[in-house]
Amino acid sequence: MGLFAEPWLREARDHIKLVSDNTPDPKSNPVQFDKLAEAVEKAIKAALVENHGSLPRKLEHQNLVSICQATGVWDVLPPALRGLVQEVQSFRATKSLAPVQQSSAEQLQRYFVVARGLIDYMEFHVIGNDSILKRLTVT
Repeated sequence: MGLFAEPWLREARDHIKLVSDNTPDPKSNPVQFDKLAEAVEKAIKAALVENHGSLPRKLEHQNLVSICQATGVWDVLPPALRGLVQEVQSFRATKSLAPVQQSSAEQLQRYFVVARGLIDYMEFHVIGNDSILKRLTVT
């Protein structure tokens, strides 16, 4: 794993571990999903930091889908992981908690499984693969 990405990936895993270790409570689903969203964002930005050495300011406040599309991350994500990024972005953009509140504990756990997969994918298939990492464009 790269020098720059390691703290970002660790933090992403910590977000997932903290929330998934707790007993699911339907009232806390929005809070848990927000932590999951933070983990997804950290994992994506880990690859960008590894590629560029730092995260340019202009990428700090853009939405995740736009960041992924502008940097080339979108092109290397499998459809299921793209779907997770879109769900996270939709949750953050609308600030709508209704779909998340109505989510079952099982559905929320599925999100966490996919988020763990995203973190691993970013570490091993993007950051760990120089040919893919070099294709990302972070400026």
